[in-house]
Amino acid sequence: MRGLCFPMLIMLPALAMAGEKLPAWQFTNAQCLSCHASRDAKLVAAWRVSNHARTVPKANCVACHGVDHRGASARARRDSACTVCHEKPGREVVHSYATSKHGVIMRLEEAGYDWSQPLARGNYRAPGCAYCHLHGAEHDTGNPMSSRDPFQTSGEATREATLNRRQAICGDCHAPRYLTEQTDTGLRMIEIASMKLREAREVITHYQDTLSAEDRNTLDTLFIGMQAHGRNVRLGVGHQSPDYQWWHGQPALDGDLLRIKGVVAEQERRTLTDRARTTVGGNSNAEQP
Repeated sequence: MRGLCFPMLIMLPALAMAGEKLPAWQFTNAQCLSCHASRDAKLVAAWRVSNHARTVPKANCVACHGVDHRGASARARRDSACTVCHEKPGREVVHSYATSKHGVIMRLEEAGYDWSQPLARGNYRAPGCAYCHLHGAEHDTGNPMSSRDPFQTSGEATREATLNRRQAICGDCHAPRYLTEQTDTGLRMIEIASMKLREAREVITHYQDTLSAEDRNTLDTLFIGMQAHGRNVRLGVGHQSPDYQWWHGQPALDGDLLRIKGVVAEQERRTLTDRARTTVGGNSNAEQP
């Protein structure tokens, strides 16, 4: 669990003054939760409602921080603590960040960063995974940056709260006008992607009953691909990756949508051809003496 021991590290001076010492032995996840729940119940509660706590296997305290206090916060702040898991299901999440300007700078400079610094106040020239997604020791990983709603179906209040959190985090380093411009551009990109998905869904729904089983399977496969490419747009916007905004995003959506329309157009062509043949055949029979 990233940043779990951050509150403990903040308390080091007070503990030292009281003549107490941090335990030096190794811990299990249950021991971490038991101790930190009494010290920072809000932090532990945030982790419990996060995807990290609800997935199997769980991304728990020791998975991200290790089994002892020494360097626990610094370990969880490094990108490697995140990518070891997030690169396995599919590389889009990690790759979209790695191809961004933030990701490139991080790879070039991370060896020289002081990872003992808190994830706040622009303490790092380029933000890594934890800087944005666990900003200020936040342990509900989706709370700071993600609305968990890629295609804008949630209420306006939810979207507004998410945007405000993003602005606050990005504002550690960037000017308000720049953030407004980037936010507006990103929202427009996501809306365009959503429009393409909605159009595809409407086309498939409209022609569903007239298509063969083979054509329906083809359209279902193409639409699944569109959903993945729509997610790429969202990742490209969130991670500021031009490759995912465009190469893996919008043009890929365009191609999927054109192929879906192509399948439907071909079906209509076959239907009209068959109808014309039937009409011609009927007229020929009627003209015979």
